[in-house]
Amino acid sequence: MVLPVCDVCLKSGMLCQGCENKLKSGEITQLDLDIAKLLYKLGEGKIGFKKTIEIDNVVIIVTEKDQVGKLIGKSGKIVRAISKKIGKKVRVMGEGSDFKEIANDIIAPARISGINIVYGRDGEEKYKIRVMKEDARKLPARLDVLNDIMDQLSSEKTVIVIDDL
Repeated sequence: MVLPVCDVCLKSGMLCQGCENKLKSGEITQLDLDIAKLLYKLGEGKIGFKKTIEIDNVVIIVTEKDQVGKLIGKSGKIVRAISKKIGKKVRVMGEGSDFKEIANDIIAPARISGINIVYGRDGEEKYKIRVMKEDARKLPARLDVLNDIMDQLSSEKTVIVIDDL
């Protein structure tokens, strides 16, 4: 499976010149390296991911769509192990997911009551993602953090709000 660090580095515990250069240039982060080491131990080289995105106390792990289930693990076992190790909430996203899938995955276990396109006076389009009021306490992070995550994962401008209806 694809990991941001080569198997030799994961087995030996030391970075080769190529992986060291990736780390120095910012192509991979220390968080990518830490999660790759943990996944290599847990999945015996069968679980991988493309990259991580860290915003506030939430880490998003981006992987291939068909690998999302493997990365989460039975009953969320692998995600919980990663979360415990890094001390942050972990979300898993499939690379190439459409806008609605990204929104559902980021906001879960809260439910989306609707997604609308809102036009500003200057003609700017934004997607307004409405979360059911009774699910507000189920949101995995603050609204501003969730908005930042949506902006980074999708090419669309978004605003997440609690639906008062």
